[in-house]
Amino acid sequence: MTTSDDAMKKVFLINDTLLFEPDLRRLGPLEGYPNRAIMLHGPVNECLLLLLEHNDQVLTQRFLFASVWEKQGAIVSTNALYQTIASIRKALKSSGLDENIIKTIPKEGFKSVAQVRTGDRDEFVLSQKASPEAALTDLSSEMTIPDNVARVAPQKTSFFASPLAYAVAGLMFILSCSVLVMTLKGNETAFENYQHVGKINDCDVYSSWREKEKSIGMFNQLSKRYPINCNTGGMVWMTLNHAQRGSSVMICDRNPQDTQAQCNSIFYRKQNDDDE
Repeated sequence: MTTSDDAMKKVFLINDTLLFEPDLRRLGPLEGYPNRAIMLHGPVNECLLLLLEHNDQVLTQRFLFASVWEKQGAIVSTNALYQTIASIRKALKSSGLDENIIKTIPKEGFKSVAQVRTGDRDEFVLSQKASPEAALTDLSSEMTIPDNVARVAPQKTSFFASPLAYAVAGLMFILSCSVLVMTLKGNETAFENYQHVGKINDCDVYSSWREKEKSIGMFNQLSKRYPINCNTGGMVWMTLNHAQRGSSVMICDRNPQDTQAQCNSIFYRKQNDDDE
């Protein structure tokens, strides 16, 4: 099977219409490429890469969570996955692909049903006005998924590193974030528990830590493990929780007191080099 590292060095041609360069996080129409190409956010880029690598194969939610987020030590909600898939579809459509090539398979997962080929970018661009078949390799003939692709080899771990503890921490985190959202929407004084750190990565950041420099350092440290980015007006609440052995981050597209606010949550499991 072709590995992700190998695929990241390749360019994907989708339905003979779009070029996708995963190493540059770039997607755009073949005609005139890269003049009208767009940049993809990290999880969107990685999910699209996995779907194209395993074209015509169903990828479970569990596999996508593990391959995109959990390898960075982050836990996200199912809503975050669905928003990522929606962003992929939006990016493909805005780049000129009318067909919906990313299918939702109820109770199973997602799969790409595209005509996918891989090769060199210059070959694709130069062969646009000629016959491209000689330079293209049908990805579907070389991609397979082992039966155990989503399985994790058993290993002896402490309770706090076990899947059960992981699930409990994730549940506690989701519940705590839900309470925080409702509190922020219903009570202005909830902001008094968080210090405004400043604007980082276009996010207005609030932290449960009282030390501003420590908060900034932790934000940057967590963002390296899994990117934290906001659109204009976005707000972030960052909380250290010893009971969950990690840090939680809630990202909202606007003030959560706005009834139209959309919020996502990330839980970072504690690593040995995390500050406390």
